[in-house]
Amino acid sequence: MTAMLDTLYKRIGYPPGQGVSFADLPELLSLIALQFPFENGAVLNKERIPMTKEGLMDALLNNKRGGLCYDLNAFLYYVLKEIGFSVQLVQGTVFHPQEGKWALTGTHVAVILQEGNETYLLDTGFGANLPLKPVPFTGEAVSSKTGVYRIRKAKTEKGDYLLEMDKGKGWQTGYAFTLEPIDEAVLADVRDAIFDHEDSPFNKNPLASKLTKDGKLILSKDHFTKHADGGISKEAIQQEEFRKIFEDAFFD
Repeated sequence: MTAMLDTLYKRIGYPPGQGVSFADLPELLSLIALQFPFENGAVLNKERIPMTKEGLMDALLNNKRGGLCYDLNAFLYYVLKEIGFSVQLVQGTVFHPQEGKWALTGTHVAVILQEGNETYLLDTGFGANLPLKPVPFTGEAVSSKTGVYRIRKAKTEKGDYLLEMDKGKGWQTGYAFTLEPIDEAVLADVRDAIFDHEDSPFNKNPLASKLTKDGKLILSKDHFTKHADGGISKEAIQQEEFRKIFEDAFFD
């Protein structure tokens, strides 16, 4: 086993002697989701983490941090590649159903995995909207504790495929994406757009979210929300409390 995998498995509590087959991916994805929060600290601190295996290993495994989609899914890509899966990174654009519009073009990153003759999408960097399983391109829906997900082929201005999700109120678009592979240079461009563009939602105020065993945590500059066992608690916070709550509640 490589040092990267050994460190990761110890961090997330994955059995080191088990290996990772395709059937084991839901367990691996769930354990990763419980450990690495979706958060924008690096953006607000202007820390441009290198979009390399070494850079992401240092940030996510050696330091107490999570990341945004380009961090978390690029890290997942390097992990899966290290295990031996056939994977590539692709670019997409998130859709905001409440506002009825697309987010900043091309600023979502996801993982495509080829297993036998089938193609799947994996995503551990879409906030709390994580399928926690490979989503097949057959159109078949997969369910997890976060909702129901499917891939639909549809020609849009932002890509030829949609990740759709049903969170209990019917199907809605999560994001559109293409199947054109992207490399570290494009990853860096995505990161820089999130850092610098005036329309980026992540370069203004702190935010963090993470799945838990019985729900999820959502932290903003003025509220800390806990979803657990079907119940919700929401408390007002001061922005200066964000860092302490984040460090205490989002890491074991």
